[in-house]
Amino acid sequence: MRKSLRLTIALALCAPAFAADTPLQPVLQWYRVIGGSGANQVAAAVADAKGNFYIAGSTSSIDFPITSAAQPTPGGSALVRITTATSAAQKLFPPGLSAPTSITADPQNAQIVYATQANAVWRSADGGNTWSSLPAVSPNVSVHSVAVDPMDPNTLYAATFSQGVFKSADGGQTWTSANNGIQPNSAGATNVSRVLTDPKFPQVVFAAAETGLVRSADAGASWTVVSAFYNGSSLTFDPLSPGTLYLTTYPPNYQPAGIAVSKSTDDGITFTPLSGLPDQSAPFALVADPFHAGVLYAGSGSGIYQSTDAGLTWTLKAAGYTGLLAADPNSPVIYANVSSNTIVRSSDGFNTFQPVGPPATSLQQIAVIGSSLFIVASPSTDVFVVKLDPNGAVVYSTYFGGSAGESAAAMALGADGSVYLTGSTSSRDFPVTPGAYASTSPSSASNFVFKLNPDGSLGWSTVFADPRSTVAAIAVDADGNPYVAGRTGGDLPTTPGAYQTQFQLQFFCGGIGPCIPGPSSAFVTKFKADGSNLIYSTYVPTDNHKATVQNAQSLLVDSSGNVYFGGSGNVVQLNADGSAVLASAPPQNVTINALARDRDGNVYATGFATYSGFPATPGAFQPTPQPLIPNLPSQPGAGGGSDAFVMKWDSGLSHLLAATLLGGEMVDMGSSIAVDSSGNVIVSGVSDSKAFPTRAPFQTTFSPRSGFVAGLDSSLSHLLFSTYLGDGRPFEAQAAIPDGSGNILLAGSTLTNGGAFFGGEPGLTFTQASLAVVNKIALPSAPQVKLDSVVNFASRLAGALAPGETIAAIGSGFGADAQLLIDGVPLPTISATATSVVAVMPDNAKTSGAFQIQVSAGGTISNTVLVPAAPAAPGLYSLDGSGFGQGYILNSDGTQNSPANPAATGSAITIFATGVGPLTFVGPYAVTAHPPNVFIDGFYSDGIAATFGPAPGLPGNVYQLSIYVPDPASRANNNPNLKDFKMPPQVAVQLIFSPLNQFNPFNSNFISQGGVVLNVKQ
Repeated sequence: MRKSLRLTIALALCAPAFAADTPLQPVLQWYRVIGGSGANQVAAAVADAKGNFYIAGSTSSIDFPITSAAQPTPGGSALVRITTATSAAQKLFPPGLSAPTSITADPQNAQIVYATQANAVWRSADGGNTWSSLPAVSPNVSVHSVAVDPMDPNTLYAATFSQGVFKSADGGQTWTSANNGIQPNSAGATNVSRVLTDPKFPQVVFAAAETGLVRSADAGASWTVVSAFYNGSSLTFDPLSPGTLYLTTYPPNYQPAGIAVSKSTDDGITFTPLSGLPDQSAPFALVADPFHAGVLYAGSGSGIYQSTDAGLTWTLKAAGYTGLLAADPNSPVIYANVSSNTIVRSSDGFNTFQPVGPPATSLQQIAVIGSSLFIVASPSTDVFVVKLDPNGAVVYSTYFGGSAGESAAAMALGADGSVYLTGSTSSRDFPVTPGAYASTSPSSASNFVFKLNPDGSLGWSTVFADPRSTVAAIAVDADGNPYVAGRTGGDLPTTPGAYQTQFQLQFFCGGIGPCIPGPSSAFVTKFKADGSNLIYSTYVPTDNHKATVQNAQSLLVDSSGNVYFGGSGNVVQLNADGSAVLASAPPQNVTINALARDRDGNVYATGFATYSGFPATPGAFQPTPQPLIPNLPSQPGAGGGSDAFVMKWDSGLSHLLAATLLGGEMVDMGSSIAVDSSGNVIVSGVSDSKAFPTRAPFQTTFSPRSGFVAGLDSSLSHLLFSTYLGDGRPFEAQAAIPDGSGNILLAGSTLTNGGAFFGGEPGLTFTQASLAVVNKIALPSAPQVKLDSVVNFASRLAGALAPGETIAAIGSGFGADAQLLIDGVPLPTISATATSVVAVMPDNAKTSGAFQIQVSAGGTISNTVLVPAAPAAPGLYSLDGSGFGQGYILNSDGTQNSPANPAATGSAITIFATGVGPLTFVGPYAVTAHPPNVFIDGFYSDGIAATFGPAPGLPGNVYQLSIYVPDPASRANNNPNLKDFKMPPQVAVQLIFSPLNQFNPFNSNFISQGGVVLNVKQ
């Protein structure tokens, strides 16, 4: 736990009363990072009247921090050990070894076991009880398997993707490349998925390379190809006949008729085709019976086949997908996975078989090692629930789930502090409690609902419905009865007297083509408080206006037991016994992610609007998508195709009282909505925009995807506060809840590695794949001098700041004496008004980390805004200063480009920019630290030269880059599709500084805004 030194203030003692349009200043109180070494994603959060905060989500971490847990260990494990004599199973959770990809043992000592994960090999000297990581094989490889020399336990071989085979002569302490004769693929990578040593002839080694099965007769010193078509999972040695091998060969284009089992009697030098399986299915696995000569088993998509004549003929013994086989060398038992993820054992050639071990998820390998059967599976997910006290200390934290995968969807809080959680499960051993609605574990994928008591112990747990239904929302009434809702494609358990007890196929009719059947209906189900049965359960395929209702993504229950739910454009009210729809709002072109009610019963919704025609009401804070970016080929127009929104209806859903958009130039989405004690509306979500509206924020955006939390007054006319959230990793804010004392409790998730800042403290870094993050934010009144955003002066977008960049601080209360402070140091002011200060970043400004930006005016200092530093943050100048539309572009004759004065393809033009980073000069020409790249209509433009100096009407010195307008048709020799191609009359211009994203230049890090127009002569 760490606190920001600069941003922490005293906790509010009571809920302040604010005027409807009083601006507020979000101030970070504390933050907590919760999670382990795997993926940790928040799905929902709730808060109680005492300020305790509850978060729930999904985790693949085997080291998630657990306290006073209802379930102290994960339900699933990527590594399971089964005692072959008794079939007793033990889930293993080795610290650090959370995602093994393979397992093998020392042929001379079954207590020495090796596993692979990422770029390293792990070793156990006690049969898998404890593990330690050996030095990395190589920094930039993925190790897929390891093999041990049958005569020398210090000699190891590792199969890797990208760098082929490695060999160690000292037990894995050091590794050297061993690829002589293994050909890389066309991209230069040497991908090897498996390496095997001959158990009888230690000098003979095989490797499953992407380019074929290769064999070494000199312990990896050199390799030769022995089969050009090979599936690396299906090479097996005959333990009763040294030098005899079997493998599966794949012909060109994977034609089923050519798939065959081949045999070698000269230790893999040559192979003779035998026969394919009777149904010509692909054999995924082969194993030779160590107790019966000439008996083979093959696993395929159809099932398990047996051959008793060394592969000449085959008989189907057990139906069902089988991708893994393993023979016990100590007893006549064969193991296999048959259908889904169930492991079975047979001692009679699969005339009969019995399941062993827990059902797992995405099985990767089964191996008999000594007296144990090891199962390697992909990491599974469990749900987690964590309760924090008002200071962020953990009260309880628990896993919940079975051996396969669980995903949390929604959470609700009972009046007594009980937690109700719902989601989906694919575990056939999901924990259910006696007396619950379904008191046995599911036979297939299902949904779940469970209750934790106020102390975190398990109250009850049940599964509900089959995979055709997906639960997305949950609520609980004053009597402790939980309600769940979602979408269903049928087979929903329903109750007599419900609104609709039969699934009805809805039809959607467009303007073109026939009507098509809809895939789903919304549903609502009410459970008894003890989880023992259903009070009602109903489909809701249509509302009272006969409009189709496809799903229920969010759910509310009022004091009378009436239910409100929302999904794809619908808000519907269901009566207390689930027998009738009382009201519904007219469908809109929006997706509703969350609902809330105020003390007067008015209903609020948020989510995202993706179509034109949003029903903004008079006085709305943002009635239309902003900024007004022109529609250009291959670029999103205003709003980026999706804006967050807030809508407000009366309690009867008969009147739309207020509606506003909330977004910037890219994709934005609301995830949660709540109403505080003052009637203010609190919204959180995700934003890809750099023009998302902010008010007195404590940070700007640090990532291509950031979280946000914002507050609007009850009329949705005034933005009271708004701040970005997150560090250099993508971040999603899932829930923002008022705590009843004037603060906001917020939960969300980071999504990837990276970043050097989170929550207001520069220099803080994380290395986990993804993390759950919890914040507490106070909301005092905003200062008289209020800083709302810091933008590139040319693009008018927020984001990183670069050396020499002309920037503008936007806010209020500035005045003529206003100065911009960077880390406490004032910058020379170019211009200042009551709402804007323009200045230039120092030429020697840092290019990493974060700046603390403030405005000083009239002896008062504004709120601090944290802004990332970058080597370049380009913005192109537009003619009207908005950052969009007609570019500030000169044609080859020095005249302003315009619709009446377009530029010809092939001609020279000059664009004007700021934020290009450090410069050096060669004579009059400016050279950037990172090479510039200009794209016009998506085509690369050849450069001419750049200068740096004053430009008419623009502040400070300006980067002026001359390039040629590309003529795509001239490139038809390299791309015939460009023959006769002609640019549209208006196209987009973008400036990108290297390094370019090789897959998509427009996803590069240092890129100017879209929507800047060049006019092209037709």
